Amino acid sequence: MSLSLDQIQFYRTNGYLIVDAFLTNEEVQLYQDEAQQLTNYCYEQGDIVADWGCVIEPLGCGYYDQVTQHAKSNRLGYIALRAQSVPRALPLCTLDKFGLCAQQLLSDNAQHMYLLNEQYIVKPPYSESAQFAWHQDVLYFSETQRQHSVVSVWTPLNDVSETNGTVLVEPFPDPMNPGVYRGEPGKGKFTAIMGAGSAIFMDGRLRHCSSGNHSASFRVVYMPQFSLGRIKRDGDSHAALAIPLVEPTHASPLDWRES
Repeated sequence: MSLSLDQIQFYRTNGYLIVDAFLTNEEVQLYQDEAQQLTNYCYEQGDIVADWGCVIEPLGCGYYDQVTQHAKSNRLGYIALRAQSVPRALPLCTLDKFGLCAQQLLSDNAQHMYLLNEQYIVKPPYSESAQFAWHQDVLYFSETQRQHSVVSVWTPLNDVSETNGTVLVEPFPDPMNPGVYRGEPGKGKFTAIMGAGSAIFMDGRLRHCSSGNHSASFRVVYMPQFSLGRIKRDGDSHAALAIPLVEPTHASPLDWRES
């Protein structure tokens, strides 16, 4: 999928971009099926809100018996691990559809783009307290790590509104100083009313929040995050994932045969 120049400019000016019907119905179903699978697993371990904070990371929740560094930093290793429990079409969609659209917003070169994290954000029925306060994702990173641009792709797998816990964003007040906010949050806020399979791309510096779920149904969102360059912790370990969108140009023929 290619984004238009107008879409890219809107994102860079405002810090977010909504793409309606980003996923096909078949792709929505793939992510819904995995979300159900992981949610059931996590409920066996504890409460989704109290114990998991509504956030389920496929590679971090304990569902997979062994998650190697190879699977967290190699495209083929990641796809092979994920394909143990989901169709290969799902990780390929994450890397090749979500990722390459994110890349268009940040860079002209996919060689520099990495999958940083992925998570399902699950708000059970009547979980009014399951709110996320106003925040900027970039503030969860160190000063050094913030040198890398980050984009999150908040993708509801159900129709969303303020009733069941959608996202509210505060566009950049000054495009010349993106991410610099003054005063109390919420000024000029935009409430994202979105259909299942639509996506909102959010700059890591964008101020945003989400409301609780007042409805009688689960509200489920899939959100991969991508970074321009590998983000590492002190000690040279990856902050979360560091999966390249494309294989390095020096990959050997054997790498491809094993895919």
